Amino acid sequence: MNRRAATRRFAFAFFASLLAHALVISGTRFDMAAPPEPGPPLEARLAPAPVAQPAVKPRPRRTAAATAARTRVARSPLTLPPEPEPEAAPAAEPAPVAQEPPPPPEKLALAPESTTTIPPANLPRRGQITYTLLYGEGRGPVGRAVQSWEVEGNTYRLASDAETTGIVELFRPQRLRYLSQGNITAQGLRPESFLFSRTRRGQTEAARARFDWSAGSLVYGEAREQKSAVLPAGAQDLISFIYQFALVPPEPGRLRLPITNGSRFETYEIEVLEEERMETPLGILRVLPVKQLPRPGSESVEIWLAAEYRYLPVKVRFFDRDGQLSGEQVVSGIRVSED
Repeated sequence: MNRRAATRRFAFAFFASLLAHALVISGTRFDMAAPPEPGPPLEARLAPAPVAQPAVKPRPRRTAAATAARTRVARSPLTLPPEPEPEAAPAAEPAPVAQEPPPPPEKLALAPESTTTIPPANLPRRGQITYTLLYGEGRGPVGRAVQSWEVEGNTYRLASDAETTGIVELFRPQRLRYLSQGNITAQGLRPESFLFSRTRRGQTEAARARFDWSAGSLVYGEAREQKSAVLPAGAQDLISFIYQFALVPPEPGRLRLPITNGSRFETYEIEVLEEERMETPLGILRVLPVKQLPRPGSESVEIWLAAEYRYLPVKVRFFDRDGQLSGEQVVSGIRVSED
């Protein structure tokens, strides 16, 4: 009996750790009295993913001008960011407090900001990617994640939902949701709003971010305490930045990118490596590794984008504050639809 209890406690502790590192960097904890309303479900009938193409020579290095002139469009993060710190929900929402913005990016894999929008010709109107959440490397599944997107004209909607499964779901169910909405421009995705919510033990916590591009400001945080910061060109949220890389795959090298997780606004140090081949449930694929450079005492994440699948994320690894592998997220299926 003691061994069973210890096993259950270990499973619960692991999943809490896995969710804490779920997509990227940590945030502050907080509470909300009411859960956010979920977005509309994906109504389209999804078609099978395209068959993987045979291996080809690595892509030649593009010049900055060629990168700016070309817009790569792709399909859909999931990865789950660390959980924010809870605070008591207030009766009223105070005015935003001005905050010092993160340092401006030294280099971005994005072209200069533009107000010109273009039709998302190469992005299917609807799509869905499913993932299996694993504990460590080669361990059994502990959860499931689904990322979906929908395009209407020059606007997009990206959603990422994760949930526990198996024994963890039976004794300690949890739900995570990320929602990004915005426009598709000549430079890729330009988010307008972002939502993070987590539900566990009947309680829902949430944080939001609003991008005001005309005023050049970002308002973010939980309902009780919202903050504001200068909004630099190319800023993204936790979901949109992954699909921005899918739309415009970055060249190998290092770059800095301002990103918000709803409760914080930081500049991420990112390293893009050369293409490699990796075995996945979809077969052996050419992938582009994108790694967040770890900071002392902080979690980090690594993402692999599949060249044969329009540079969609097919694998994600999460690392704890000590740099140890804490979990994996592996693709199990990709479906798209033009209906």
